[in-house]
Amino acid sequence: MIRTLPHDPYIQAVVDALTAAGLEPTEWETDDTETDRYVSGPDAGLTTMLTGLLVWDGDHPALGIGEYDHGVALVWEHPAEQWQWAPRGQHGVLTEEPEFLPLPRWADPATVVDVVRILLAGLPIPTAQDPRLWAHYVAASEAVAAWATEDISE
Repeated sequence: MIRTLPHDPYIQAVVDALTAAGLEPTEWETDDTETDRYVSGPDAGLTTMLTGLLVWDGDHPALGIGEYDHGVALVWEHPAEQWQWAPRGQHGVLTEEPEFLPLPRWADPATVVDVVRILLAGLPIPTAQDPRLWAHYVAASEAVAAWATEDISE
């Protein structure tokens, strides 16, 4: 049985918007098994977070020539408040720690498309955060909050 994660509808909406704009990722996935790297103290390494990963390979037609030889990755993490990105190296390994983008966690998918278009073209990334949010972010935020409080022993 495939379990639906609380951020799946949002990540799907972003992928759909990217696809409609001709920027479909080479691959993408959502997960809830990554160790939460934002937790410190006694729970460090013991809790997980929700993630979304969108990848464009180095030969993707939307990538600027010579910009990112092995492609780029776009990262969505809860509890991070913003989307992140990093260039990829050989075998898909990120070449550096992901850098925050001016996209809030629930950025409107059209806003994500705008920033991804700039990123893939190798242009300077804007620094001001766009205030447009996904129309369904309240329900998704509530679902994510419920996920975060689930008893992991179940």
